[in-house]
Amino acid sequence: MPTANPIAQASFSSATYSYYGLLSDGDDVKSQKGTVASGIGVLVRGTIVNWDPATGAITVPTTVAGCNAILVNDIDSTAATVPAQVYTVGSFKADAITWPGALSHALVTDQLRDYGMLIEAVMYTDGSIVKSAPSQAEEDAAKKRIEENKAAIEKAEKAAKETKEESKDEPKPSDSPWAHLTPDDREKHPEYAAPAVWTGEPAPGSEAPKQPAQNTPSHTSGGHTPKR
Repeated sequence: MPTANPIAQASFSSATYSYYGLLSDGDDVKSQKGTVASGIGVLVRGTIVNWDPATGAITVPTTVAGCNAILVNDIDSTAATVPAQVYTVGSFKADAITWPGALSHALVTDQLRDYGMLIEAVMYTDGSIVKSAPSQAEEDAAKKRIEENKAAIEKAEKAAKETKEESKDEPKPSDSPWAHLTPDDREKHPEYAAPAVWTGEPAPGSEAPKQPAQNTPSHTSGGHTPKR
């Protein structure tokens, strides 16, 4: 399971950590321990969650008021309750955040700010701005683009698959044509049973067709002997 860079976590381990760009800086960051109950499933680093300070229970919020923490590490609680850590204070990059369901980014951002967590806009790799609090129109436009790209990719994959299936050079099932020739055709036209165009070879089970005798010119006819 990937592990976050242990910024703001007391640690004396010599383990190597794989850093994901979630924190925009390492100052004024606080984290707390908790648990994710069995059956919730997989949650990734950067997911906005609800952390109960009394019990330490970490859940996926369904309301804006329930957003008060950000998950530190990837976890998988599909089959068992697992320990986890959450950030409760700090500055975070908007492109690394996993937002809860269909909740408004703007309202969630304001809610987290009340707890000392700042979601900061960043420049994404394609040159577009990932905003911490986009308008509804901007959210709708981004989601529409995703659906359009998804549909275009699926269409291209389907077309490529159909083209590949059509191009398969598989033999078609067939009985031997020789068995269906009439006796007369077997004798006079065995080429009718050839695989494609008559090649001069007899069909299976047939005799080679009789070829007309070639008249070879005689060089001694008429008492004439060719000069050497």
